[in-house]
Amino acid sequence: MKIGDLIRLLDDPEVLRNNQDIPPQSVGLITEWTVHTQGGPLASCWVQWNGRRDWDSMFVEDLEKL
Repeated sequence: MKIGDLIRLLDDPEVLRNNQDIPPQSVGLITEWTVHTQGGPLASCWVQWNGRRDWDSMFVEDLEKL
């Protein structure tokens, strides 16, 4: 994934439970990308969700690219 990709939440019960404030079929746009290297590779991104005024920081493993 990269900046500009359209994404949505994975259809996984734990992911949906942890992100209850985001409707399950919402489409988002990745606006910023970060890779955390301390303790191993982990990536997160800032997502602008359709219909929301603010951004959310999301773990990449909770998302799927459209």
